[in-house]
Amino acid sequence: MKTKWLYLVAAVALVISISAVKPALAYFTATRTVEGTTKALEIGDVPPELDEDVVEMTKMITITNNGHYPIFVRAMAISPDNWQVNFNPEDGWIQEGDYYYYTKPLAPEESTATQLKLDIVPKQVDQEYDVPDSFNVVIVQEATKVIYDDAGNPIPDDWANAISNSINVGR
Repeated sequence: MKTKWLYLVAAVALVISISAVKPALAYFTATRTVEGTTKALEIGDVPPELDEDVVEMTKMITITNNGHYPIFVRAMAISPDNWQVNFNPEDGWIQEGDYYYYTKPLAPEESTATQLKLDIVPKQVDQEYDVPDSFNVVIVQEATKVIYDDAGNPIPDDWANAISNSINVGR
């Protein structure tokens, strides 16, 4: 009698599992082809692009806004101990402490209208220095979003909320 019940339960389990296999296979093997594209989701802020060139110990820097909203930008130069960086004032650039600020907001895809020009000179002029074949003056750039007042005028840059840091140890 026990064997009869065991066979009956096994047969019912077999019938149920066989009937469940086909829908399960259909679920895991169903595919659909879709054509077309959509714009990728962008998360976070896009750092500005730093372009620099060196001509006769003068470093010239241009910053481009690659983001989707207006930003303010600033840069700082870090030089070797026995060299210093002197700022050449250009329209739109000011120096405050160690930073060089571009005073106008940059719209998306816009670059600084004038280059930031930095002369690289020895700290002690009375001594002779052999200019090495190469050394780095590191440029650190930062950006912050432009915030507007109720009249639509940009509020002076708020560097407490800087959105990006980028260090270029290039040329």
